[in-house]
Amino acid sequence: MAQQHFWTFCLVLTFVPQILSLECKWMDFHFRHKNELSTGFLKDMGGKLPLKCLTEQINLQFPQNAYNSEDSSTETTVLIAYNVLNHVFNLFDETLTPVSWDLSKLHYFKNILFRQTGKLEECMEGQTAFAGDLHSFADRSELLKTYFEKMENVLKDKNHSVCAWEIVRMQVIRNLEQLHMMLDRAGNP
Repeated sequence: MAQQHFWTFCLVLTFVPQILSLECKWMDFHFRHKNELSTGFLKDMGGKLPLKCLTEQINLQFPQNAYNSEDSSTETTVLIAYNVLNHVFNLFDETLTPVSWDLSKLHYFKNILFRQTGKLEECMEGQTAFAGDLHSFADRSELLKTYFEKMENVLKDKNHSVCAWEIVRMQVIRNLEQLHMMLDRAGNP
């Protein structure tokens, strides 16, 4: 009886890594589609940047280096994607959003973000070790954190005005598009 439990235990240990790696298959097959959907909702919910917002002076330097790196391992890609989507979700978790936006599209956008971050968490839980460049990831993560904090400050400084939200929306679209290109470079279909 003990020998049977031993062999069952060995069999489980043999297949656990393969089972855990299935969690990240979502990243390979579904993330891109969900990212395209959320970008589409974000573009459609507010339309074009209003003319009155063109005169707004906001200094936000895009963190291009966070998306460009020699380290394009799956682990790093998952972590960066999770990091970006978490920041975006926190931005749009604000209750003060422009009433001119299509609220149903905003709801769908937030719903997709919530599901994406949940699936990415599952991917990260399935990873037993980080094979990427930890220093590179930390630098990229810090760039993103600083950038998204600046966006939060823009919203606060401008009293969550329509123009501030529109500029933030345009910046988030750019981030999601860069995330898409990062996935292309990492070789995720």
